[in-house]
Amino acid sequence: MADFYTNHLEELLIDRIRKNGFGYEDENEFPKYLVLRVALACGLNAPLLPLANKGWEDKRISDNNKGKEYHLGQITGKGKDEKEDFDLLIRSMLYIKHKAELDRDKKDIFKNEKEYLKILKLYLQRGLYELHNTYKSSDCFYQWCLDNLHLSFKQEGQIKENDFSNDIKGYFDRVQNYFKKEGIDIELINEADSYRHHICKIELLDSTKIPIFKKKCLYLDDELGESIYIESCKGMGRVYSIQIPKPEKQWQKLGLKEFEEGLSYLQKQNYALGVFAGMSVDKEPFCFDLKDTPHLFVAGTTGGGKSVLLKSIILCLAQNKNVEIAIIDPKAGGSFKEFKGRKNLDILSAEGAKEVITSLVSEMEERYKRQAAGESYESMPYKILIIDELADLFGWDPEIQKTLIPLAIKARECKIHLILATQRPDSGVFNGQLRSNIPSRIALKVQKSAESKIILDEAGAEKLTGKGDMLVKTINGDTLQRVLGVHLKEEEIKSLLKF
Repeated sequence: MADFYTNHLEELLIDRIRKNGFGYEDENEFPKYLVLRVALACGLNAPLLPLANKGWEDKRISDNNKGKEYHLGQITGKGKDEKEDFDLLIRSMLYIKHKAELDRDKKDIFKNEKEYLKILKLYLQRGLYELHNTYKSSDCFYQWCLDNLHLSFKQEGQIKENDFSNDIKGYFDRVQNYFKKEGIDIELINEADSYRHHICKIELLDSTKIPIFKKKCLYLDDELGESIYIESCKGMGRVYSIQIPKPEKQWQKLGLKEFEEGLSYLQKQNYALGVFAGMSVDKEPFCFDLKDTPHLFVAGTTGGGKSVLLKSIILCLAQNKNVEIAIIDPKAGGSFKEFKGRKNLDILSAEGAKEVITSLVSEMEERYKRQAAGESYESMPYKILIIDELADLFGWDPEIQKTLIPLAIKARECKIHLILATQRPDSGVFNGQLRSNIPSRIALKVQKSAESKIILDEAGAEKLTGKGDMLVKTINGDTLQRVLGVHLKEEEIKSLLKF
């Protein structure tokens, strides 16, 4: 009896990687099960999911048609000679990843073959799913492995004393000792490298200590000498992600590849106004539907990445043919020159702002009248108003703020949406009426926690690294989501717009 069964689509993927990635046509020269070993490595490198999490179902290639059967001897080398049998190693890795769960449920994957195979199956399917979403036939498979399996081929003597692996050595021990001194016991679930951070995912062993844990987290910066960001892991109870920044020279840049991955994800969703904001620290695309937000406030200091983020948002919205976009840029359109000439996209200076906003208010009222007369909103295009440098615009004409408020309050129902952005978040720019009607916010790097509280109603944005690092709060999200934005070159934006 086989230990693992693929489905038809998984088999097609395996065959494509064997041929295009490794360059072998003949299965006798390069057996398919070797691709499964790559998939397993990919699954083990993916962000951790608890075994009981329903997210595993979303991380597999679904298909009801049968593929092939495989045995442990092929997948993990079980029963072969010492050089090829790494079955015990795989069991150990899975145990370390899920130690708390397995010990709690008294499941011994070293003795219980059925339980081991059940978990191994999840990781194989997850790995094939990740391969499917990240590898293209035109890619260099060697480079894909370097990028996605965190491989390093430094030779002896090349490793410097200040390498990141040495920088973060002992971080968890220091974190654990810090909390232990406060009478708080934590356990390491796993450690992972993200684009700009080393992440320790920990579990608080005593739930009654959560209040004191949160209080003591405020002083962890002083203990480690770094700006540490800590967030709770959604759906995982006492589990927290402790994010320790790498030196900037070790950051991984996000560009066209990640943006195309985000667009690919959007295409699979039933979003009316899909937006890809960037990649989460767990290396997953972060997307939302502007229709549901239903407006958006974006703020961050100079160098935070606000303009770059707005370009990504515009690029996503422009994929929809049923969308008309108006951009008000007090810099006379200089920040968005890549979009000039695009159909259904107008770029205006501050002088034309009040007229455009007033006309949108009139159109909003007209749409309500048409709907009351029996016309469906479905026949009307979406209209998006994007205002950059909101504070400058209000300074140029204070009356504009009053004109915007009716749109913030009731334009959403008739397919008119606002995206307001500023470098200088304060209570005068983002006043009470705007705040109460624009619950979805994105905060990029700010200087002070007070500015973070204006944007998000809580601190945190002052701990960001800048250059596209952001905290996102959507109307449907009960926690902040940390996201890293994608930087696209001018020619890349134009190619994606398909002029």
